[in-house]
Amino acid sequence: MSEIEIRCAACGTWTKEAKDITFIATVEAREIVITRLTGSRCQTCGEEYLDAESSEKVEEIVKKFRKPAVVFKRKITISGGRRVIGIPEEIDRALGKKENAEIWLEGDKIVAEVY
Repeated sequence: MSEIEIRCAACGTWTKEAKDITFIATVEAREIVITRLTGSRCQTCGEEYLDAESSEKVEEIVKKFRKPAVVFKRKITISGGRRVIGIPEEIDRALGKKENAEIWLEGDKIVAEVY
């Protein structure tokens, strides 16, 4: 953790480094407890602030617990020697039948940003 001094947003006191912060979040009606985070803590009121590394860790963990609102299952077929996945009509309509996409892998997931 970097040695950055900050004032508490709640009471204005200088905070001190903390290596034992616990963060609790509710995602999809489930409570997630993340322990051993780093940051700073106000010695007066107890307000805690995560450092950048811990904030990224929390974001990563919380993201794993989020589920998309709608999931479509599609069979991967072959057309012209290439593997093809059909886009559901509901998604096509929602995207306004846009014709370009950037596609990349994130672990086991294929992610498409349509424009």
